[in-house]
Parts: sequence; C-alpha cells; structure tokens
Amino acid sequence: MNSRVLLVALGALVAIWGAVAGIMSLTEKHTTTPEKVLSAIGKVPWMLDENAELSDAQRREQLDKIIVEVNLLDFDQRRRMREEDRDQEQWRAFMESLSEEERGYFMKETVEQHFKSVMKAFNQMSREERQRVVDQARKDMQRNQVDGQNMERLQERDEKVFQQMVDKGLSAYYEEASAETKMDLAPLMEEMQQRINGMPRRR
Repeated sequence: MNSRVLLVALGALVAIWGAVAGIMSLTEKHTTTPEKVLSAIGKVPWMLDENAELSDAQRREQLDKIIVEVNLLDFDQRRRMREEDRDQEQWRAFMESLSEEERGYFMKETVEQHFKSVMKAFNQMSREERQRVVDQARKDMQRNQVDGQNMERLQERDEKVFQQMVDKGLSAYYEEASAETKMDLAPLMEEMQQRINGMPRRR
C-alpha cells in the first residue's frame, strides 16, 4: 500500500471519528440520568445555602435548568428516582425549597407537558375504560412501597381522588389539584400511560 493510499485512509478515519465524537457530544447534551438531575439539584444556590439571596429572575433561571434535565428523563429513569430513598429525600427537599408559585410552574413544565397525551387519551375513554385503567395502575403501584406511599398521600388529601378521576376525567381533576397533589399524581399518571399505551386506540 503506497503512502498516498495510507494518507487517504488516515484522513477518512479522522473524519469518521470526528463525526462519531460530534454525534456523541450532541447526544450527551440531549440525554440525562437521575444522577445528573440530582447533581444539578444539589448545585442550586439555595440548596447549597438556604440563606442565598437570589432575585425571582435568578431563581427562575436555576429552575429552568432543572426542568430541562428532568424533561430528558424517560419513564424508567423517573421511576428509579422515586424508588431510591436517598434520591427521594433530595427530590422532596428540593420541592419543599420552592415557593407555591415555583412548584406550580415546575409541575406545569415537567408533569403537564409530559402527560398531555395521556390526559387527552384518558378523557376520551368511556367511564368503564377509565375505571379499568385506574384500577390496574393502582394495583401496579401497590407493589412498590414508594408508589404506595404516594397513593396514601393522595387519599389523605382527597379520599375520593380515584373516583373523581374516573368521573371528571384526568385533565379536570389535575387542573383543580394543588401543587403537592400534582407531584403525587405524577407516578400514577406514568402507570396510567403504560396501561393506555398498551390498549388499542379508539377510532
């Protein structure tokens, strides 16, 4: 093999690896992990120092960064964050550090955006179909201690929570719920999403 061929081959390899590196870099920017999310939460100024003084705009900027990370998590990653005690404690601490308005904004940008499709699909179902989806989701959640605790908190705030979802539809119930209730509704909606995705579409 002459030197010219070697140079061409070397140039091709450099170009290929450059493209691979570029794709990996781009992909990394559009993926995340529970560990990255929790790391980002731990670096929020008011989590490092509860007396940190930030303007509303500065707090919103920090909150938006966390929202971007959370929205990159997939279903299994969100579940992992709920099931790890340490992760759950840090997550709860972060949510409690937010004002009522900030919690509402956070839930709107993470939960509502993520579950618009499941809310719409659930609302289009018959009452009997809704009941089946809710019953199955509750049954699945009862197998997990953390998710079971979420359901208990929901029922403590509203003992008829599940029946109202069936009667009113998910969107109507969610819209009237407090930020705390919305946070506990998220795992239930994830389970419902799995149930709905496994059902044949209505024509």
